Amino acid sequence: MLWGAQAAAAVPGEDCGAPAYWRTVSGLGFRPAENLRGRAGWVSGGNGGYPITVHGGDPGGSYPVSLRTLYVRYPRNELDMLPGGGSRIAARLGLTVLDAILTGAGSEQTVQWNSWMLSTNPVPPGLPDSIPEVTRTLAREFPDHAIVLRNVDERCSPGLPARLRAAGYRLLAARIVHCFDARHGTLKDTSTLRRDRKELGDADGPEWVAPWDLLPADAGRIAELYRRLYLEKHSWLNPRYDESFVRAALRDHWLEFHGLRDRKGRLVGVFGLFSLDGLTTTVPFVGHDTSLPAGSGIYRRLFLRIHREVSRRRQLLNYSSGAGDFKRRRGSLPTVEFNAVYDRHLPPRRRMAFRFAELALNRLVQPWLERVRL
Repeated sequence: MLWGAQAAAAVPGEDCGAPAYWRTVSGLGFRPAENLRGRAGWVSGGNGGYPITVHGGDPGGSYPVSLRTLYVRYPRNELDMLPGGGSRIAARLGLTVLDAILTGAGSEQTVQWNSWMLSTNPVPPGLPDSIPEVTRTLAREFPDHAIVLRNVDERCSPGLPARLRAAGYRLLAARIVHCFDARHGTLKDTSTLRRDRKELGDADGPEWVAPWDLLPADAGRIAELYRRLYLEKHSWLNPRYDESFVRAALRDHWLEFHGLRDRKGRLVGVFGLFSLDGLTTTVPFVGHDTSLPAGSGIYRRLFLRIHREVSRRRQLLNYSSGAGDFKRRRGSLPTVEFNAVYDRHLPPRRRMAFRFAELALNRLVQPWLERVRL
């Protein structure tokens, strides 16, 4: 287990992108966002090394670092979206019970691996072969922490759920994520994508700004666009990336930003790709000017560029959760995502609580997620 300067030195690769990001987080103690707290380090095992984050129960953590936020706090914020009062009452009761179970499990006391503290972590191809060694190391070094691997699903990582179960992990159903797989050929076109290209192909629309043309002076506006969409429109429980994060990401190319400028030169939309191996990518950062009319199609324009880049590069895109109908109409492959939790080294009381959480989530929540996926 490596920390601080040692962890930074252990990260392989170039001084840009994901390696530069984790060197900064682990070596300098840089916090990616105000609500993404945790001790950052590096663990080696099997076919490679992986970032780790250690969490001790910060009550204000965003869902990438907090199981309780993912399973309880975030759903509570969305209860008003349910159609009837009876449904909301039942859901609120269920969340109260689940909250008590997770509290009993000590679910906030975790050590996460392959944890980049992003909404969705790419899973490198060699990770399954590293499971036994990494798990043994973490269980030995953190006897009081549950071991967690997020972003586990069968679609993006075939065979990974079975490998984790065989190693003693519990799989807790979490959400629906949307994959676009261009590794074996260009992405499938759909009638909705063709319509979008036709409607948004006008020469008078905003212009694309390439990654190398986005400047440090744009950092404040980029952070503002993210805040408008992910925090103000959706939830403050999302990661609160700010201007300092964006400025550092632009400098060291942690994210590959693409932007849209209007005729006045003002950014009206932006997204950032995060890649590990050139094969797998995620989009943890999207923002657009929510004050513009819906007819401007900024979000659809952003998606068209994401779709094009992934298809051109023959990559696998895990496009996270949310906007399910939008993504399905544009060719996504929806699948149920799990959090893998290893608790065999923990006291019986905590193991029993995680067992109850597993039963509740997989017998009640997973069937509902499967229906939503279809």
